[in-house]
Amino acid sequence: MLNYWNNYSGWKLLLLSTLLLATAGCESGKDEAGPQNKDEKVRPVVIALNYPLANAAHQLAGEWIDLQCPVPENQDPAFWTPDDAQIAAMQQANLVLLNGADHEPWREKVTLSPLNLVFTSRGFHEQWIKLDKAITHQHGPEGEHSHSGFASTTWLDPVLFREQVYVVGQSLSKHLPENREEILKRAEKIEAELDQLDQQWKTLTEKLGERTLIASHPVYQYPAKRYGWKLASLHWEPQQKLSEKDWEQFDQLRKKNKADLMLWEAKPLAETEEELKKRGVNIIVFRPLGNGPLAENVIEKMKNNAERFAAGLANN
Repeated sequence: MLNYWNNYSGWKLLLLSTLLLATAGCESGKDEAGPQNKDEKVRPVVIALNYPLANAAHQLAGEWIDLQCPVPENQDPAFWTPDDAQIAAMQQANLVLLNGADHEPWREKVTLSPLNLVFTSRGFHEQWIKLDKAITHQHGPEGEHSHSGFASTTWLDPVLFREQVYVVGQSLSKHLPENREEILKRAEKIEAELDQLDQQWKTLTEKLGERTLIASHPVYQYPAKRYGWKLASLHWEPQQKLSEKDWEQFDQLRKKNKADLMLWEAKPLAETEEELKKRGVNIIVFRPLGNGPLAENVIEKMKNNAERFAAGLANN
């Protein structure tokens, strides 16, 4: 049995006492008929509301749970709202894994039992980053929306995501006591990988030095805070055709910041990349990873972000 109690600070002990109040919910729609025979156990229903949390649950206990992520793969979970059927499913689930930090703004408008909700970032709420002001713009299939309140992409900071993985592991092991030792062993492995990733980002930050990074979108606040990056953000989309006014704004921003590297959520249009190269700016694709295929390892994708960042530094 892994001894987690000696490795975590006081807030985690408090968090664990809160988690122990949760009780098992009803079966999901998939299991309405119950087990096929008296020896078959009904799996706990776990609903995760973004890809990092869903994949963490998949890695920790995928074979023992009925894992669901209702957000469509092509939609940003931070701008998704559940329908009545999805809310009903959350009310019946054993666990609902939420990110917190304003990642689920719809939460305040619906009634859910607090007994099955797990706000995975609540333990470090004092580290949530307050946004200066609400900014409205277009973003993918969701259309016009605004950023306000707190920055929500906490998982892009490997130190913070390590804490979220810990919470997910403890929550799952409470519902699966017979698998607790294996779940905590798997959590320890993921946490060690995140520790290594943290060290890699520290090394890359040393190589970055005092240079400023320009971001195409304001989603990188947490790694910027963790590693002390100088960061200036725009509100450009990868498939957006940029106007002369957009480029004027960019040139003004560069005059203030002298940046030669730009972070993008995905590869931009070829014409955008060409214009940036003319200005001596190289792109680095740094995916926010809010959504993705449930079974694809999110830690590997986080490592890919670091690898692309390293390549961008080497080529600049």
